[in-house]
Amino acid sequence: MTHVLVAIGSMGDLRPQLALARALMDRGADVLLLGLDDYADAASDCDVPFRGVGARLMGPIASPIVARAASRHQSVGALVLRRWIRACAPAIARALAAGTRPGDVLVTGILGLPACRVLGATLGCEVVELALAPTLPTAHADSLVGAPRQGRSPINLCCSRALRHGSLMMGAPIARVLTGGRPTRRTTVRHGSDGTDSADSADGAVILACSPRLVPPAADWPAAVHCTGRLALPVHDWEPDAGLARFLRSGPPPVYVGFGSVPLRDPRAAVARQAEAARRAGVRVLIAPSPGFGSRHEAYGDHARLLGFVPHDWLLPRTAAAIHHGGAGTTHAALAAGVPQGVVPFSLDQPYYARRVAALGLGPAPLRPGSAGTRALAALMVELTGAGSARGYRERSRRAADAVAREDGARAAAELLLAAGSR
Repeated sequence: MTHVLVAIGSMGDLRPQLALARALMDRGADVLLLGLDDYADAASDCDVPFRGVGARLMGPIASPIVARAASRHQSVGALVLRRWIRACAPAIARALAAGTRPGDVLVTGILGLPACRVLGATLGCEVVELALAPTLPTAHADSLVGAPRQGRSPINLCCSRALRHGSLMMGAPIARVLTGGRPTRRTTVRHGSDGTDSADSADGAVILACSPRLVPPAADWPAAVHCTGRLALPVHDWEPDAGLARFLRSGPPPVYVGFGSVPLRDPRAAVARQAEAARRAGVRVLIAPSPGFGSRHEAYGDHARLLGFVPHDWLLPRTAAAIHHGGAGTTHAALAAGVPQGVVPFSLDQPYYARRVAALGLGPAPLRPGSAGTRALAALMVELTGAGSARGYRERSRRAADAVAREDGARAAAELLLAAGSR
């Protein structure tokens, strides 16, 4: 029996799967990562067995202009993603079928879930959904959709069901290849024990790889949903280059600014704007440039340094605060580091995490991307690091980090999967 991890999402989706793969392998399990061809090097770096699916992430489909539009508008992003999945569906389906054997345990995000359910039914495989954000239907307001009602509401349930259904339909083209074009069965809906409607979202377990501190489990989620805590790779052996080490030693802890893989309209202008904001705020800054920036050797002042790849779990505990896009991985890493957060959300699950950061008092209300100019960024840096409200942000962030430190999401998720495979 092999635990087959299906990685057809973004880099933010890949890293938790690598952490899970390592936790399974450390416990003696056979693991295969079936992923986009882009991820071969990352899997190799972690010594995780890997097989490419014959598709790459978005590049052949989305032009830079479309990618930037997708980062700002959910509908554009959905259209780009749907187009990409349809183009790649035959290759992904063939790779899934070739890489799966009877009795395997299939672990997948929501895009691969319909196809994995087909294989599970055909080959007798256990199928486990791995969720990095709360995509399950709930009647409660604190849902991924940004539901319009506070507390329990049928409107919230309707909105979150629609999101769930739309997400599953995104992955349906891969499943249809496996079924020879026949429609796949729909996700069923049942009544929970408390009388509320809830999605029977999986025929097996759902691993919600989020800290319950950040994503509190909803009262109407099925019992099969397990909130394990985040999945993070250990960084004990990672060492910074001499320049970064020297910068960190040379002054007070800097502010981290990075927006992940979000494509910005003018990455070079964005870096200049972020460096100037830090100068006005009187803080030092570490900037992770957005895609398309190019050279990282330009100087923006002694107070600023540009970053290549640096593990967040190594870097963020050495910073004074983090300003980021609200991706699941970055938000959780800042939470674990115990640093205040300023969030500039763009799309997908980012507005949800931005709301959660503000609700927990770990940082101020989110800043809209269109409002994140030099003056606003400088004000945000002052608010996160100054003597006023920053003190409360720091105290609450430290307390939250103490709670998160007791979580071991990779261990908990691996044990759930091993138990599922033994049935």
